[in-house]
Amino acid sequence: MHLALNTTDIGRQRGGNESYLLGLIDGLRSLPVNDDRFSLIACREGVNDLSVVAPADRFRVIDTGPYRRWPSYLWQQTQAIRRVQADWYVSTFLLPPRVPCRAAVLIHDLSFRAHPDYFPASIALYMRMLVGLALRRAEVVIALSEFTRREIQRFYPWAVRKTTVVYPGIERTFGPTDDSNDVAARSAYGVTQPYILAVGNIHPRKNLSRLLAAYEQLRTKQSNVPVLVWVGMERWGSDDLRTRAQAVGAQLIGRAQAAHLPALYRGAQVLVYPSLYEGFGLPPVEAMACGTPVIASTTTALPEAVGEAALTVDPLSVDQLAAVLERVVSDTALRVELRQRGLVQAARFNWTTTAAQLMTALHHAR
Repeated sequence: MHLALNTTDIGRQRGGNESYLLGLIDGLRSLPVNDDRFSLIACREGVNDLSVVAPADRFRVIDTGPYRRWPSYLWQQTQAIRRVQADWYVSTFLLPPRVPCRAAVLIHDLSFRAHPDYFPASIALYMRMLVGLALRRAEVVIALSEFTRREIQRFYPWAVRKTTVVYPGIERTFGPTDDSNDVAARSAYGVTQPYILAVGNIHPRKNLSRLLAAYEQLRTKQSNVPVLVWVGMERWGSDDLRTRAQAVGAQLIGRAQAAHLPALYRGAQVLVYPSLYEGFGLPPVEAMACGTPVIASTTTALPEAVGEAALTVDPLSVDQLAAVLERVVSDTALRVELRQRGLVQAARFNWTTTAAQLMTALHHAR
């Protein structure tokens, strides 16, 4: 099989989408050598990144030039697919109007349908329109969790019959053993221990507003609370959140280099991830793989990601979030227990398995 993968999100600081694609490529690279071939359709911004992770003996990188917004972006994809003459084309969320081969679409989540208020109206509208069209065109739909499969059934019931759940993996760089460069990596962002870590773009659905309120509540009760460090890019609706974060003493360090994330996880007393809506939730699993205790929401796909290895909270309850935070930062024995449970849970997810399951879904598609 010749698989063409749309990797346009790589090199564009696209958060979870970019991390998923890089991990999937790593998984495909680790599969046994057989008759399968891979072409990576990339915009100019991601070509250098791909040259590092995609060896030329297994991958062909197709440079489509500088990134363009849709509809030009979709037309670029059609031209590239014709050029490589692939058997299958796999893309995240969107498919071009014309796909000259069999097509599959990766659906991370349907937040734009479930919570359009999280997005500018124009983005929610075009995502609703184009994702619906992609689901109709696709022969295979890959959902990142059982929750996302249920969301597909909820909003696009006719598409669930061709939907397969394939969990994501985590990069092999996420591990519990401190690297000799960990301190330097954290120092590059001005981060010193101890600290509470939060990871995710500064966006309403990440629930930073309630986390800040819980953190402020904790600080009124204790004088020695570790600083709250937030790793993530600013997105729409983030100006007020940034102002509030600075007011309560949180440290917003922006986007961290992928190579530095393990050090940031390993140095934290706890990762707190109170997101309101997730199609899976990679940061909690990455943190667990690094031996970091995790607090996560009880909502959406996060229970699938963390299993019984994290403390879970109602993300709408500031009081509950503050109480659990206080419990974890004050109880060394609890942190040790969560560390051990987390390492076991994180071991369930790896990119080789993800890649193998995706390829199996395509091979078996009728």
